[in-house]
Amino acid sequence: MKNTELRHRTISVAKRGQIVQRVLVDGWTSVEVAAAFGVPRRIVEVWVIDFRRHGMASLRQDPARTITAEMIRFTVWRPVRAMWRKLRGSLAAEPLVQPLPLRHSNKDGPR
Repeated sequence: MKNTELRHRTISVAKRGQIVQRVLVDGWTSVEVAAAFGVPRRIVEVWVIDFRRHGMASLRQDPARTITAEMIRFTVWRPVRAMWRKLRGSLAAEPLVQPLPLRHSNKDGPR
């Protein structure tokens, strides 16, 4: 591994905010930001996507989370979790109780 020092370094919330700001506000490309901040391009793209989806809450992180852990989370666990949800949804059984038809009070007459 050529970036062994990168594996154990964590990126602060403020630094992540600056990275996302460079892309969204200042118009930098993810390649430029990755080179300037010394992080993988893929992580920059993931953080920007997360920010667009979840806003400021996406910048928070666990203090023990490393860049490697985030890469694994976004490149392995998210697709696996999505496949599991899809599989679980396709295996769902038919509902046990069938819904009752609704009556139209003006067409059914008195009871």
